[in-house]
Amino acid sequence: MIEFKELINKKVSRLFLVIWTPWGEENECDIDISFGFVFKDEPNKLCIISVDKDELWSPYIFDESLPQYIYTWDEFYPRMKTWMKAEDDSLIIGREYYDVTKSEKFKAIINAEIEEIDVLNIEGNPEPFGLRILFKDDYIISIPNSDGNTVETKAFNKNDCISNFKQLGNIIYSKV
Repeated sequence: MIEFKELINKKVSRLFLVIWTPWGEENECDIDISFGFVFKDEPNKLCIISVDKDELWSPYIFDESLPQYIYTWDEFYPRMKTWMKAEDDSLIIGREYYDVTKSEKFKAIINAEIEEIDVLNIEGNPEPFGLRILFKDDYIISIPNSDGNTVETKAFNKNDCISNFKQLGNIIYSKV
């Protein structure tokens, strides 16, 4: 988990929602959604925190170049509804990037430093299944869902998806 530890004290300059297009999904909680961070000290790199796509359980971090095509926050909900209805055959399934830097929902994360990162485990299972990233006035929870990853903050995606894991046992939060 050394990679996650390296993110502590990094300052977020831009924030992206990274979506695997939810063609035909019935519930918002099933959308594969991750956060992509641009840190002040690395303005040309997108750091994505998600789930390991090979095993769909463990938290995973990877870097990529800034995306070439970027959607705005205002386009997010209309596009998700279009994808979920599965009515437009001209849409191309793949990853979409939404710059949410200027959205009020994420204002406590922008220009804030990551203060702490916790791994989430089910009591008795040593394999972490998610992360909680703490900022001064907000948090991000990143956990697996049926199609990949889902996220939550104080003001975004409050679907209580973590309750699915509470059925497996007590959730333990441990600092990285």
